[in-house]
Amino acid sequence: MSKADEIENKEINLVDIAKLQKWYIDIFEQEDSDYPDYREIGQKNRHIQRILNKITPDKDEQRKIYDIIVHESWNMEDKTFKPICDGIRALGYKVISKEVQENAK
Repeated sequence: MSKADEIENKEINLVDIAKLQKWYIDIFEQEDSDYPDYREIGQKNRHIQRILNKITPDKDEQRKIYDIIVHESWNMEDKTFKPICDGIRALGYKVISKEVQENAK
């Protein structure tokens, strides 16, 4: 597979985006508590890293994806998570829904 094919075939599943955001919010809540349990936080960080590794092996690309999840989470005007998907698409990824693809077959 050439580098051009690899760039064209960049896909990220909507379920993975939701999981990344869930783990981020869980970590945020843990760290905001009076006595954060860093064992749980470490485990959640490992979940995040596993998902990012599944998406791409490029650490810089993983950081960019996670930054979008953290910083572009919510659109106050239309009350959606659209900024996340827009940011992911801006990186060159196609946001897909695995369930929709399986039902289309």
